[in-house]
Amino acid sequence: MTKTAAACGIPWRLEDGGCAVLPLPGDDSIAAVARSQVRGLLPTLGLAVNDVHDLAIMVSELATNVLQHATSGDGTPGAELWVYQRSDERGRDELVIKAFDTLRHWRRRREAPGDMHEHGRGLEIIRILADGRWGHHPSRSRLSHPAVRGKATWFALPVTRTVHARRHARQVDEPHAMRNLEKLLVQRGVDRLQRRDELGVSMLTGPGDLTVWCETATFRWCARSGETGKLPASDITEVCEQVVRLYEALDDRS
Repeated sequence: MTKTAAACGIPWRLEDGGCAVLPLPGDDSIAAVARSQVRGLLPTLGLAVNDVHDLAIMVSELATNVLQHATSGDGTPGAELWVYQRSDERGRDELVIKAFDTLRHWRRRREAPGDMHEHGRGLEIIRILADGRWGHHPSRSRLSHPAVRGKATWFALPVTRTVHARRHARQVDEPHAMRNLEKLLVQRGVDRLQRRDELGVSMLTGPGDLTVWCETATFRWCARSGETGKLPASDITEVCEQVVRLYEALDDRS
């Protein structure tokens, strides 16, 4: 499901439920690279956002934040840009853009004696322009093998389709969808999984009492913490992200 820029070329092409991944440079070109790739991606996918200018600003701030506040000053090893689609709470399509870096917490950067306001300014701009649909969470890399731990900072915007196609149109085979999810998780370093297929239901269990079901074209999950969730099977990339986040939180508590 995951496609890299190297594998499929630029502009990216996403399959239903897939994720585009791009390594980000560790210098001042990081914002321009991220911005140009995302702006070129939308027409290729047949997607449109309400304000392309705002999108470019948010992508730039997201990438710049990685460079300024998520490194120790010697570049951005392992920084990645992720782009995929998912459903919002009302079932409408939205575009998710995430920047991954290999530090678990931001490094505070002092621009001048006594000035600490620069830290977080870009994220505040993102919060405003994305109408609060942003955040960050522990995650694992997509391009590194083996996957490395870090965090992902993201924002989401509603999208409309400029071509006649429905993202959720294809029929879902639950065992096949669960096998795909298992492969995605193993690629991210989440292993020790057990999969079981029963009549109409596929189940995946692993450490931390985390269980994922796929039934009637829907993924559902439940963790030891009591956290539950559900998403359509077409949102397999987001399901994988949620499972990785829960496993990362489990590792933090270990």
